[in-house]
Order: sequence, then C-alpha cells, then structure tokens
Amino acid sequence: MQAAQQLPIRLVGCFISREDNSFAMQDETDGIFVFTQPGFPIDALPGDLIEVIGVTNPGDYAPCASATSIRTIGKTKIPEPIPATIADLHTGQMDVAWVEVTGIVRSVKIGPNPIPQHPREGESPEEVASRNLYTQLKLADGNSHVVVEMQEVLDPSMYLDAKVRLRGHCFYLHNSNRQFVRPILHTPRGIKPEILVQPLHRDFEGTPTSVSSLFTFDHTGGTPGHRVHVRGVVIHQRQGKALWIRDKNQSLRVQTSQDTALQPGDIVDVLGFPELGTYSPLLEDSEFRKRGDGAPPIPVDLEGLNMISWHDSDLVRLEAKLLEVQRYPESVELTLEGLNTTVRASLLTGSDQIELPDWRPNSVVSVTGIATVGEGETIPLNGLWWSESLHISLRSPADLAIITPAPWWTPKRISYVLAAVLAVALGAIAVVVLLSRNRLREQKQQRALAESEFSAILNERNRVAREIHDTLAQNIGAISVQLEMVRTDAKNLSETTQRHIKTAHSLARTALTDARDSIWNMRSQVLEKYDLEGALKRITTQLTEDSEVEVTTKVLGKQRRLPPVVENNLLRVGQEAITNACKHANATRITVQISYGERRVELVVSDDGDGFNTQQVSPEANRSFGLVGMRERVELLGGKFEITSSKGQGTQILVSVGD
Repeated sequence: MQAAQQLPIRLVGCFISREDNSFAMQDETDGIFVFTQPGFPIDALPGDLIEVIGVTNPGDYAPCASATSIRTIGKTKIPEPIPATIADLHTGQMDVAWVEVTGIVRSVKIGPNPIPQHPREGESPEEVASRNLYTQLKLADGNSHVVVEMQEVLDPSMYLDAKVRLRGHCFYLHNSNRQFVRPILHTPRGIKPEILVQPLHRDFEGTPTSVSSLFTFDHTGGTPGHRVHVRGVVIHQRQGKALWIRDKNQSLRVQTSQDTALQPGDIVDVLGFPELGTYSPLLEDSEFRKRGDGAPPIPVDLEGLNMISWHDSDLVRLEAKLLEVQRYPESVELTLEGLNTTVRASLLTGSDQIELPDWRPNSVVSVTGIATVGEGETIPLNGLWWSESLHISLRSPADLAIITPAPWWTPKRISYVLAAVLAVALGAIAVVVLLSRNRLREQKQQRALAESEFSAILNERNRVAREIHDTLAQNIGAISVQLEMVRTDAKNLSETTQRHIKTAHSLARTALTDARDSIWNMRSQVLEKYDLEGALKRITTQLTEDSEVEVTTKVLGKQRRLPPVVENNLLRVGQEAITNACKHANATRITVQISYGERRVELVVSDDGDGFNTQQVSPEANRSFGLVGMRERVELLGGKFEITSSKGQGTQILVSVGD
C-alpha cells in the first residue's frame, strides 16, 4: 500500500542485470527491480555501483521502484547470493532475490537474446553477434524444475546432464490477479554455472538400461536425476510431443520435442531423464535415434482386472460394451464397460473434422490403444498398489471395432416412441373429451327441450284436468245428487223404475270416481308444492288414510330436486306401487326409500303383503296392477325397472334412473 503512494527514494547498490526498460540491482540486504521510461539510457554493467533517484512503485507482483535518474558512482563486488533450493523458488517469496541454486541440467538451448545488444566501442561484429545469443537451461532438483536464462553461450555437451551450481536473480511469472505462476532465473553476463558433477556422457551406442529397472531399489544409490539410455520398439508416436516404446514385457512413455517421424515397429534408442508418472515411470526432456525396422507390436489382450497393473503405457486390447460417446471439438470421449469395471477411452481428433464411424451405445466392441493406469484413483499411503482404473488412448478410429452392433431399440429411440405414443394418446383423449363435451351439450339441449315440451304438456294436462273438474265432474256430481234424491222419494214408483234409478245412481258415482282418478293422474300440483319425498308422503297418507297400514319413508344421499319429467314419472311409479300394496297385496307395512347418487336416483317400494310369482303373472294381472305402465315410464327415462316378489314374502319394486 505504501509503494503505491509514489514516495521519493534514493537507492545505492550493485547493478546485476537488465531487461528492456528495467534492471535489477542488489545491496547487502536485498534486491529490487527498477523500471525506467522507454528509451531511457542504461549504461551500467554488472558489478557497477549505481545511484538511483525515483519513487516507489507497487509493481505487478511485488513492490519495486521507478527511476527518474541513474548514475554510476564506482565499482563494487557483487553481494554473496542467498543459498536456496529450486523448491524454495516455487514458494513465490523470493522475487528479485539474488540466489544460488544447485541442480542437474536437463536441457540446453541456444537462441537469440531477447534483449538486443548494441555494439560497444572497439567491439567486433563477431563479439556483438555473440552477445546477441543467449542460453536457456532447464535445471532440475528432484521433482522441482526451473528455467534459467543466461547472457552467455554455453557448450551443451559440457553441461547437459551435469550437476551444476549457479547464481542468478529470481523473477516470477504472475497472472493478472498478482498471483504467482512459476519462477525463472536470470544470470548476468560473465557468470557461468559451476560444474559439480560431470555429465555421465551416456550416448546411443552404450548398453541400454532396461525399462523394468527404472526407479527400482538400488542399494548402491545409483545415479538419480541423471539421464538414462533405453531401447525399445515403437508402439505409437505423437510427433513432436511423445512416443511410447515397449522393452520386452514392459512399456514406457517418452516425452520429447523431437519431431522425427517414426512408425510402429521401429526400434529406437532413447536418452532421457526418468520421472515419476501416475503409476509407472516415464522419461522427460528426451531425444531418440532410430536403430532399425521391426514388425508392428501385437496388442496385449486384457482378460482380467488384475492384468492392467502390468501394462501401463503398453498397447492393449479388450472386449467391452460401449456405454456412452461424447464428441468434443478436438477429441472423442468414450465410456465402456469391461473387465467388470468402467473403462474410459479417448481419441484425439485435433482441429481436423475427421469422419468417425457410427459408434452407438450398447454395441459390443473391441478396443485397442495405449493404456494409462491409475488416473484419478485414490493412492494408498504405502505398500503395494494394485490399480483398478484404466484409460485407453486410441491411435486412430480403426482402434475401435464393432463386434455386435447396438440393438435398434436404444433408450433414446424408446423414449421417442413413447413420446409419439403419448402424443397420439393425448390427441385421442382430446378428441374423446371434445366429442364427449359436444354430446353432453347436445344431451343438455335435448333434455332442456324435452323438459320444455313436458312442461307444456303438463300445463295442458293441468288445464284439461281443471276443465274436467269444473264441468264434467261437477255435472256428474250434480246428477249423482239428483238421482240420490229421486231414489229417496221413489217409494211410490214401481220396483223396475227404482232398480233403474239405483243403477243410474251407481253409474253416476262410478263415473265421478273415474273422473276424479283421471284428474289425479293428469295433474301434478303436488310436485309444485313438494319435492319427490314430500309428494310420495302425501300420496301414501291419502291412500292409507282410514286403514291400519304403516308407511315408512327413507332418504339416502344428498337430497335435491330432479328434472320435472323424472320427478313426475317416479311419482307415478311410486303411486302405482303404493296403490297395489294397499289394494291388492293386503300389506300392513310399506317402506319407501329414495337414494340419491351423483348421477342417478333410485326408488324402492317394498311391502310385507301376499306377494306373487313374477314368472306366472298373466297379461290381465299386469294391466290390473299397472305393472306395464310402470315399466313403460321407466323405459321412457332410460332407467332400470326390477320386481322382486314371491308368494307370502311381500313385493319389492326398484327403479333406477339417471338425472
């Protein structure tokens, strides 16, 4: 935070090295990185004592300085470096530190100097050209690596595979969030590495080391970290990146930037540095030379899960079931089921849009490729590790062969068929619902029309009934009264005349009774005042009056008014059934039960009368008891009509209709 305030500073120290528009300086306490304006002249050389005037700068990673003037004030001795390991540099806490590290040189590359060197006074063109070259080393110590940039040209044969000690400034590559990425060492001109152990000078002509001996126990200590020479048959190559070789029964992955093309079966010698891989060793920073031609290697058939641990980085083959295929811009990822486990496989396609075979899930396939063992697996703390995970890298689409094609009925197609069936079913249901609604609407209209017609008919019948009551019935009643009076005063008339008058009086009373019955049958005023239950109660009261018949009325369900045509016909059926029980069955108990359902209503009239045999009822009896009329009324409503009866067991009449 203070460095961001651009506080004025004066620094005095030893000039160490420079880059474009910046340089590093050191005193006995620490080092610092100093920025200058573009084109600012920097004439100091390593070992010069300089004075810097400027301000503080927060820097992109660690605090530094911005110079407004630089002045050489003498010569000084470069301070002693801080002893450090390569692992120390990876902590991110040694920015611009002047350090001394030790390691084995893994690679030596000569290239153009990233900082152009201008001619100095009295300097020859050859000397300028030499200063415009620099050396890049890769230094390793165990599993830690660091790149070293030197302002000197080194002889690779002297330093490659040598153990050296060197001095340099530690700088850090960082991201835009001011976070450490990796270190790099810069050494000033005139400072060369000190060779501690000479290179082992292994070459392609020496006796090769067997792949199986890498990283095995060696009581002599061996030469860890140095190059080894191995020989094997090429299994596969990714040109300029890696190749895989088989040495007898064990295989090895070789990391190399050498882009010489090889073919499977070629015999090669490899020089490289052993490193720990995921499960088996590999070689890094390698170079190779073709030794001869040979037959392409035969894949190892994996027949059990225990075999995979013996064939890491080897060419293998297995039979499996293809479960899933996922295509990405530069690869195809496969999931398979084989060896009683899940196996992953991949094919690198690069940016080329190569045409792939029709690999469909649920196919039985033969897979050939390079095995990678132990990826993503939980590693035991110690002891023997038997890996149970396998990844196969296909070399080309031909490495996957279909043994048994996938069945046509795949889950995806089944889902499509089910979706189509569901769509058809939903469509059919929609059609049925639409037709049902239309039919219900038509039925509702027909019912409304029928009820309207019935109401008109009922009104007309009521009018006719009133006319009969007011005219015919009244006149017949008057005739009956007059005949009664004549009969009373007819003592002086002959016996024959008296008999005729009596007969006429009897006929008049019969006609009056019939007229009243007709009026009763034609009129339904009782339903205008009462519902079905109330109407039936009034009828039973009138019919059983002056008798010892006991009547019970029950209602089940939620009681409601019914359409007029339904109520009127049920009333007439109930009336007829009660009349039959009173007049013909000699009943002492009558039960009337009305049951209301959601869409239907049921009327049951039962008695304890004489009963009859329903199979032996004559047509005359049917007409006498009104059974034909009751059945016709129920059929008119589209309902159900049942009679249950036997001699001495009473009678039950059941009517069920929709409302």
